[in-house]
Amino acid sequence: MDVARLSARGAEGRSRTAAENHREESAELAEVRAQLRELQQTIEAIRTGGVDSLIVGPPGQEQVYALATADRSYRLIVEAMNEGAATVSTRGVILDANPRLGSMTGQNASELIGTPVLDLIPAAHRPAFARLLDVGAGDSARGEVDLTGSGGTTVPVLLAVSGFDLDGMLLRCLVLTDLTAQRAAESQVSTLTAELEARVKQRTAELERSNKNLQAFTYSVAHDLSTPLRALSGFSEVMLEEYGELLGETGRGYAGRITAASERMATVIDDLLRLSQVSRADLNLVPVDLSAEVVAIADGLRSRDPGRRVSFAIQDGVWVTADRILIRAVLENLVENAWKFTARRDDATIEFAATTDDKATVCCYVRDNGVGFDPAYVDKLFQPFQRLHAACEFPGTGTGTGIGLVSVQRIIERHGGRTWAQGAVNGGATFYFTLGAPLGS
Repeated sequence: MDVARLSARGAEGRSRTAAENHREESAELAEVRAQLRELQQTIEAIRTGGVDSLIVGPPGQEQVYALATADRSYRLIVEAMNEGAATVSTRGVILDANPRLGSMTGQNASELIGTPVLDLIPAAHRPAFARLLDVGAGDSARGEVDLTGSGGTTVPVLLAVSGFDLDGMLLRCLVLTDLTAQRAAESQVSTLTAELEARVKQRTAELERSNKNLQAFTYSVAHDLSTPLRALSGFSEVMLEEYGELLGETGRGYAGRITAASERMATVIDDLLRLSQVSRADLNLVPVDLSAEVVAIADGLRSRDPGRRVSFAIQDGVWVTADRILIRAVLENLVENAWKFTARRDDATIEFAATTDDKATVCCYVRDNGVGFDPAYVDKLFQPFQRLHAACEFPGTGTGTGIGLVSVQRIIERHGGRTWAQGAVNGGATFYFTLGAPLGS
């Protein structure tokens, strides 16, 4: 009985050990099955394109396995890009790179995979590069850095970094644009700019010398030519007064022509001097009431020629910003021309007013109903010494030298404006000018 009981106890102990072994084996089998399921899922993801690379190995010794067949359409786009592109892991390892990045760094794209991205950057630029690379999911950064190119050269690039989350893993997408051509163009532009500035300085110096020569010429004209002309005119008058009877009618005619020619020449010289002064005088811009100036000019013309009956229509309140002396000269030339060329009309009218042109600048005009001009010759109006009417057509009004309208044009151009005219034979004329400042300014 004792033996039987011992035998029973021994059998019971052996039964408990077998059960424990069975449970351990079942647990190990379950773990293996779980690993198999995980491997099957990974294989299925690889097969269907769910992943395009695997990272295997302990930290710091990762090995990257990329799949060329995964997401082929995406890869075709990236490989065709003219910019370098790379995907970088959380630890800064290059997971993928396109051929352009390889050519920028003098390597094959496959050689870049699995290497630290910082290896692409010269040591001096790595801190700045690391700051750009430090972006979170959904963030981005841009900046300029240098890449290490082939043979120890550097390649300036514009770096764009974007962070994104892939199943809980932070990845960064890098796009690098080669700035070599842009830098070369900038250098060329800088060189051209420096050359242009040097040329401008040279031209400015030449212009200053020309202005000095013009001033010297002006002085010479004012003194060296005017003085003998006055003498010529004076001696001609003396000769007529003291020896007129001895000269006879023909001689007196010649002497009169000498006097008239010398006076004419003196007038031309004076007009040229005024034109030179107009071109060089400094502008003193102040508010000017053009309406009041035209009224004063009209009153002066009436006083000089009280026998004329001319109707003036002058718009009130035309204010501009201009040089008072020069703009007065413009108005005098235009109004006096209108006065002269309406001399044959009993119902002469002269109008001054302002409107706006297409650029909303001040646009003034002086209009008359005088003899007008042939529109075919309008371009001659603003050329020196060009006259469309002979002096004999308007006796008693001055011969004119053809300088007045040229002065008008020069003055208006110096104010940033322009001049033009409209007219018809026996249909009057209208002269316009703008001053480049909005009405009411």
